[in-house]
Amino acid sequence: MEFVRDWQKPRPAIGREGLPVPETALDTILKCYRADEERALHAEEQGHPLAGTTIGNAIDKWEGAQERQEEAITLTQEARRHPPTLIEETLKELDTLPKWLRLPLIKHLNFLRRKQEDEQQKGKRGKDTRKYERFLKNGIPARLRRIREINARFAPLSFQAAAMRESLEELITLPNLSRERIQKIAVLLASAVKMHLADAMDKAREITGNDKDDNLNNWLIAYQYIGRRVLKLGITPPYWSALELRPDRRSPPDVTLVPGAVLRLNDAEWWNKKLRQMHDVWREELLRAAGLVSRQTSVYVSREALADFREKQARTRDFLKAHDVENEDGERISLEDIYYASTSNPHNRRNEMMACVKGMELIAQERGDVAFFVTVTAPSRFHSVTDAGTLNPKYKGATVKDASDYLVYNFFASARKLIKKEKRGWYGIRTVEPHHDGTPHWHMLVFTSPENEERITEIMCNAAIREDRAELGDDITPRFKCEKIDPEKGTPTSYIATYIGKGIDAAAFGDTDPKTGKPPVDHESGKPMADTVENAVAWARLHRIRQFQFFGLPSRQVWREFRRLAGQMARNPKGPQALTNPKADALLVAADTGCFASYIMHQGGVLIPRSEYLARTAYVTAEEPNNYSEFPERIYGIRMPELGEDFTLCTHPEEWKIVRKEPEPDNRTGEGFDLQGGPAAPWTRGNNCHPDEKTTNNSTQTGQSEWAKLPPLPPSSDGFVSWFKSLKRPDRKKLQRLLKKRTEESRQNASGGTDTPTDTINLGVVLPELPEIVQVRRDLEALGADFPEAMAHSVFMGARVRLGNGRTVHRDEQTGRITVTSLQPEAKP
Repeated sequence: MEFVRDWQKPRPAIGREGLPVPETALDTILKCYRADEERALHAEEQGHPLAGTTIGNAIDKWEGAQERQEEAITLTQEARRHPPTLIEETLKELDTLPKWLRLPLIKHLNFLRRKQEDEQQKGKRGKDTRKYERFLKNGIPARLRRIREINARFAPLSFQAAAMRESLEELITLPNLSRERIQKIAVLLASAVKMHLADAMDKAREITGNDKDDNLNNWLIAYQYIGRRVLKLGITPPYWSALELRPDRRSPPDVTLVPGAVLRLNDAEWWNKKLRQMHDVWREELLRAAGLVSRQTSVYVSREALADFREKQARTRDFLKAHDVENEDGERISLEDIYYASTSNPHNRRNEMMACVKGMELIAQERGDVAFFVTVTAPSRFHSVTDAGTLNPKYKGATVKDASDYLVYNFFASARKLIKKEKRGWYGIRTVEPHHDGTPHWHMLVFTSPENEERITEIMCNAAIREDRAELGDDITPRFKCEKIDPEKGTPTSYIATYIGKGIDAAAFGDTDPKTGKPPVDHESGKPMADTVENAVAWARLHRIRQFQFFGLPSRQVWREFRRLAGQMARNPKGPQALTNPKADALLVAADTGCFASYIMHQGGVLIPRSEYLARTAYVTAEEPNNYSEFPERIYGIRMPELGEDFTLCTHPEEWKIVRKEPEPDNRTGEGFDLQGGPAAPWTRGNNCHPDEKTTNNSTQTGQSEWAKLPPLPPSSDGFVSWFKSLKRPDRKKLQRLLKKRTEESRQNASGGTDTPTDTINLGVVLPELPEIVQVRRDLEALGADFPEAMAHSVFMGARVRLGNGRTVHRDEQTGRITVTSLQPEAKP
């Protein structure tokens, strides 16, 4: 290269004259590129006859393979001459882990290294001064082995093959993916299902010989093909247990579920939800296997899972604040108010749980039953970390779901089956609580008769220690512990109250312990119980574990529906405040007063089949389909078959839907702003609407047109019930809206909304009166008082109406006559 100026020429480094200049990595790469260019130029100049031909390309490919093989042999020989140490291999594998899993381990490793160096500088010697070396030689390899086991559990060879077959190799590293990437993969999976579904339908048509696209049998066969492909991805297809074709089926599959199942498999949102669930659990199990969920690190759940839970809670609060619920009449209620007024509020949920437990306690006292408290723990192989915080050598990759399934099926189901076989009764509640490493264990409050106590305890003990019995020895308390309730220590409710509060609401531990004068401490974590409630709730939400379950008792959903009905009656003081049937009214009163014991007794008691309870939950098919063209069932109210097949109480008369709140204008008036007196002053000089101007109303024509759409009323009241039952659900809702509108207009007229008779709305055209109601109104008018029209309806329906002169009026249902009775004067003290 020629230089124009002398100062542009390169000069040797000062003080390094005569020394060879070291070759940098960039010089080596540039030299290789120049050599390749020279060879290519030389090949062009030679003009080899095989250059560019098929044979020439094959020779070039073979020579390249030979060069790569020679390089591999060279590297292998070099590795044999200088084999890597165990620590080097461990660190190399540690570097392959994702950042969110690698950094906590490296951070702990550096902490132990610094601690060991400090102790060595102080001159300390002994086993405790070599924790860094032991953790590097034993702790890290053990954690890497556990991580491989968890990955093999969630991504077996069948999973990897299925992912690669769909060209979605990223699924093998699902825990490392972001939400955006998971969403894209969900879209690709939904598209792949659509493609495979077309091929499956062609095969199904060949099998059945039916070419119609609406043949559900064809769709069922195609669903089997798609479902088995989905199972290989570690995801259970929708309705798989109800639609799977297998030889041991006792009943044919319900083919009406097939369209909804297929539509879900074609929906990217459904796939995104399933992949997100799998991502969260897989990631948490990897952290748990690495020892990052324990008393020493993060109790119950990892720090990442807790942060994700808090983020979801914040998004939920934002959603509640931004949405309302709206009915068909346009009435809106804040979704946030509904949330905090229901049992979704942890405070309300805990109060309801405690009321139900107290009701069980009162029932047991009435029956003379005894109570005992049981703690059941899963075998050691389910625990990731020991109680001391070290890795459990018996752990073989079991997940939290595995431990929960063991307690549900291996323990509770087997014990319940044997107790039922021996015809012994028990009832109570069980709560699920995590150990410090996230492994679940149960606390149970059981009530039974004195003669069954010993045998039921024995059955439960045998079911709890049946598996891995040898690891217990003579002491079975680590697996099963039974304690009889001591009245001197407390009531049965007090025994279970702590565990209910630990899984719901931190407010339950606001007071200090009277024995120590300090806040109650959780023995699992060593921290105050109020500080660990959030971790316990996050743990249950993440692993989808049911925290509380009652058994042997009437339905608590019916209890809630009766309480809802009592609230609806209280908000409508002009309506009936009691049920006509005394049995139903007794249940209503028990639920309204919050006495769960009375509710149980009026339902029929404990330890009876569900089919023998007096009241049950009533369901109705929804009018509008969901996103998958299904008409799901929703709660309608309460049904009482013993009082008649048609005896149903509606507690959900209106359908509500979630809508976004309407934006509020910036120039809206503040709270408390009111216009006193007459109408507001006009903004302009002229007011086209005079304050005393009479408004014309065409409600009569509207009422007549709306009434014409309904079936005609029967000529007498005898056929009114059958007429009402013959109405379809849309007609009933239309009738309800008309009656509601009639009531509002009646109130407006009663408050002086109009001045002239011509402006008064004729409400009779909305719902024509029956002849019997007309007769009742005439009889009431014959008593010499002015009775509103609504009172005639109430008296006709059997209500007792109190008059202002100390008399009551009611109608005899047998004779139809109006009877007037005088109230007895109250005795003065």
